[in-house]
Amino acid sequence: MESEHEEAMRGDFRERTALQQSGYRPGVTEEQIDQIYDKVGQIDDRWKAGPHGDQWQFLTDAYSDWNDRPDTMARFVDNVEHNLTQGWDGGLDEVQRRSLYQARELTEPQRPRRRGPIQRER
Repeated sequence: MESEHEEAMRGDFRERTALQQSGYRPGVTEEQIDQIYDKVGQIDDRWKAGPHGDQWQFLTDAYSDWNDRPDTMARFVDNVEHNLTQGWDGGLDEVQRRSLYQARELTEPQRPRRRGPIQRER
């Protein structure tokens, strides 16, 4: 994938996720939700039908996985990074690795914040 195509894909995916999230704002009407999902569908269709449909699907799946199983995905990315230091790519190309990082970044605001252990003075 050429860098300009990757940049376009990442920009469109950011737009897609922002649109999707906007459908959950208070006060959004059914008509607005329909318009939002029409736009999301158009973005998806454009990428799925193009020559980089597999990369778009990988990014979409990574985003869903980060939303649904963030702990599992964090361990997976740790393994990918460890394997890279050992000289093994794990079957992922560079675009896919960057997709894992973008999906993590985009899902971070939706994840509940973890609190560390409470420190109490004695």
